[in-house]
This record gives sequence, C-alpha cells and structure tokens, in this order.
Amino acid sequence: VRKEESRKRGERFNLFELLGVAHYEVTHSKIIACFLDPKASHGQGDLFLKLFLNIIDDKTDLNTTKAEVYTEYDIKNNGRIDIFIKDCLGNGIIIENKIYASDQDEQLIRYNKFADSTLTNKAIYYLTLYGNDACESSSKGVTYNRISYTEHIVNWLQSCIQHSATMPAIRETLVQYFNHIKQLTNQDMDTINKEALLKAMVANPEATAAICNSQEEYKKYVYETCVKHEFENYAEEKDLIF
Repeated sequence: VRKEESRKRGERFNLFELLGVAHYEVTHSKIIACFLDPKASHGQGDLFLKLFLNIIDDKTDLNTTKAEVYTEYDIKNNGRIDIFIKDCLGNGIIIENKIYASDQDEQLIRYNKFADSTLTNKAIYYLTLYGNDACESSSKGVTYNRISYTEHIVNWLQSCIQHSATMPAIRETLVQYFNHIKQLTNQDMDTINKEALLKAMVANPEATAAICNSQEEYKKYVYETCVKHEFENYAEEKDLIF
C-alpha cells in the first residue's frame, strides 16, 4: 500500500532508472563529474566540488575555483582516467570508478606514474559500490584511498541536495540520482523488511560475517556458474560474438 501511494505521488519516477544507467561506470562518471565541474551548467561554481572534497577528506589543497574536471582522460598508451580533476597549481585528483567491472592489469600503477610525472600534489581514489580494495595486480605499491557509493557518494549527494533547496531543477535532479544510487547499493529496502533482515543478521553473526567477507567471490561464482553459460548460449544462438 505504501509503495502504491508513493507511486501515485510520483515519488517512484526516476529518470536515471528509465535510462538504464545502473551498471555503466562511464555514465556514472559523467554524472558525478558534471556536478563536480565548477564550469558546468548547474551554475553553482565550485560549491559541489568543495562539498565532495570535504566528504572524502581530501588533502591535496586543490584550488577549486580554478579546477578543471575531465572524464575518460586519455593518458596516451596508459589508459583513460575515469574522472580527473586538476588545478593550475599542479594539484590533482584521480578517481577510478568501478561498479561491476574488474580491474585492468597495473591500472592504478599506470595512473600513479602519470600523476607523479605531471602533478605536484596528487591523490588517487578508488570508487566502488561498497568501498572495496583494488586488486594487487592493479595497485601494488600505490597509495590510494577507498571511497564508496554507499557512504561517500550518498553523503555527498545529500549535502548537495541540502545546499540546492532554492534551486528546484538542480535539487530534483540530485534527488533522483540520490534515489537511484540508494537502489543501486541496496539501501532503499522497506524499513520493516530491513529491520527484520538486520535482526536475522544479528542472530547469526558468524554467517553474516562470512557472507559480508565473501561478496565479491560470491558475485564472481554466480557469474561463472550461472550467468556466463547463458550468455554464451545466447550469443551462439544469435550468431553473436561473446
């Protein structure tokens, strides 16, 4: 009944969900970068960028008023940085955005070498749904910071929404993206069901801990044993390349 009443009020309408952007890192990077960009059409200057840097506790002394924000930043033969923020003083931030994609070989290592050769002060952030570590083959020897959609992006969007109270077009776009991220990170569960789930987790702490510590292995196992074979069959039936 609550869901139906919410639907009638239009609260379940979400443009980002309709566009099907849930699993695409590139799309999320563009959305996030747009709000971070002081020169973007939101017209709020460096407000959202400052809020973001505060949420992630950044120490690069980035000059936000002079900052430039890029997506898919090409570093020649060493890949493309998902989100690259830099100022005119040699300060820069690299954000590698991972939702479901796996790490590339020496990915953060390559980005770190690029940062060392072009920036005076740098910070590398590894953004995932739940704050996972980068794999060793990608990050060995690299100092990076883990950030998550679950905590940092959600908190940042909440702060942006609060500061956009008098700007309905921007506010409602942020609200819809915020709701989309809550769904993506499984934080929009009905309160009663969530409480029941939490009670079950508390009653079974060892099983809960084992499940939480095996999230990535579980997803890989399901893909390899259940999903991949179906994709292969479909590709073969439709004469497609898998």
